[in-house]
Amino acid sequence: MTGKVKLLFTVGILICYALTGCTKKDPLIPVKPDVIVPGDSVTVTENKVDRNELLTLVNGLRSRGCDCGSTKMPPVHALKWSGSLEKAAWLHSKDMKVNNFFQHNSQNGTTPGTRITAVGYNWYTYGENIAKGNMDEQAVILGWLSSPEHCKNMMKADYYEIGIGQEGVYWTMDLGSRVADK
Repeated sequence: MTGKVKLLFTVGILICYALTGCTKKDPLIPVKPDVIVPGDSVTVTENKVDRNELLTLVNGLRSRGCDCGSTKMPPVHALKWSGSLEKAAWLHSKDMKVNNFFQHNSQNGTTPGTRITAVGYNWYTYGENIAKGNMDEQAVILGWLSSPEHCKNMMKADYYEIGIGQEGVYWTMDLGSRVADK
């Protein structure tokens, strides 16, 4: 296939994923929240993701609601970016890459909750999505959107903050609410 044909094929696949996830019109047209405010001051310079694009894509889905498999998820409030959740997510992605595994619990026994606590995030509730593949920001969100359980995680109204980390082909999304949020 030529470069243009591969590009058109990839775009077609992405459109198919979008149409099987959210059923509202234009499911991945970004809807920016009024203000993108970091939830804390933690900075992860090694994490090379486009934070604004990821936040815009997820909040666009949340603002319209969507179907996660057979479950209709209503519109919910926008999330804020959390540097602490980003750090926990990036460290897990890095651990998966370095130790060549792909699961929520690490080989040394840490869980998403213990990792999130370890970076200083005083959580009330949390969730985690992981993905593996050579993807950009839109492709990883589309992948999670096409999985009912990952989609529900992105749409859960109990979460107020998000952080996403990528290392190589490993992606981790951590969502949470701090004790102070409740």
